Amino acid sequence: MNIHNPPMQIQIMPRINPEYREDAKKKIIEAAVDVALDGGWGSVTLEAIAQKVGVTKGAFYSYFPSSMALMQDVIIAMIRRIRDHVLACVSGADDIHTALERIADFIFLQPKPFILIFIQAISSAPKDPAFLQRISDLFDENSALIMNELARARENGQVPAEVDLREATRAIYCMTIGLGLAAHVLQKDRNELRQTWLTSAERILLLDRWEQKGRR
Repeated sequence: MNIHNPPMQIQIMPRINPEYREDAKKKIIEAAVDVALDGGWGSVTLEAIAQKVGVTKGAFYSYFPSSMALMQDVIIAMIRRIRDHVLACVSGADDIHTALERIADFIFLQPKPFILIFIQAISSAPKDPAFLQRISDLFDENSALIMNELARARENGQVPAEVDLREATRAIYCMTIGLGLAAHVLQKDRNELRQTWLTSAERILLLDRWEQKGRR
């Protein structure tokens, strides 16, 4: 992601048509994500976003009812971006092992601190019930998408039929958050945690048993 592009110009009009509004909101949110990736979640301020986008702080209120609403939308966008990266790792791989390797590289070795920013953002977010429900719904949506990719791998004979894909997806999802926290917040050895994640994911998917059975 290039964070050194010239500021994106958004013209503020007295009356904003729906298509323009949605396009402008997306640009503001993407600019905020770029600011976070560059300087950490603490650097995401209205001033920093305004400078990145090329508008005044007051212009934000033409698109968002409050700064909190904007920050919540930024967190949602961050989660979706992480999900899209993970899905790209899976869908672009020839086999399940390659997919897991790519996901592990993204989680633990990615130069841009996606996981760290996510942890910082979600831990500092206000405990608003409506927002927490959005996060919960997104968790379910992401889990379903990942489960669909695993189902395709099972159809191709790469994942054993006895694997409960729903349970496996949830286990890998939660393990990713925990090990990501250890790597990016507690600063534990990323290569060791990457290997732990890989080994554990393969065991959750019963790949070790599957391959041992095939070698007999």
